[in-house]
Amino acid sequence: MSGPPPDAGASPVKGLAHIAIATPDANALARTFVAALGATLGAEELIDGGTLRIVFVHVGPVTFELLEPRSGEHTVAKFLEKRGAGLHHVNFEVGDVAAVLERARTAGVQLIDQAPRPGAHGTRVAFLHPRSFGGVLIEVCEPDPPVARE
Repeated sequence: MSGPPPDAGASPVKGLAHIAIATPDANALARTFVAALGATLGAEELIDGGTLRIVFVHVGPVTFELLEPRSGEHTVAKFLEKRGAGLHHVNFEVGDVAAVLERARTAGVQLIDQAPRPGAHGTRVAFLHPRSFGGVLIEVCEPDPPVARE
């Protein structure tokens, strides 16, 4: 039998937000995406007090988040030291990060974040441990609500 168990309920996931790649040089990797796949460059942002540079690259309907640490103490720098460049995490957009954390906790998933925290572009994010997802770090994000126009 395939598919979700009958009691799984409706998925809180709205869609794939991005796939993150850890890299020591986001510019070089972005140039490769553009040259080889016709990608377009998106926004660039510094987060975590300027210790992590993020470059977004759009390839068709898929967004890649290129993670370039600016400090040897950042968790992405430690990831690169241990594992080298490559897949860092997969991010899913959800409507309510706190509710997803509670659902995951109830399902026995190991949480990295116990509560949502600020992410890029004004989002609220939380990470779920790779031990619970076949070795892949999962991030869930809740977009910043749009500002009402008067």
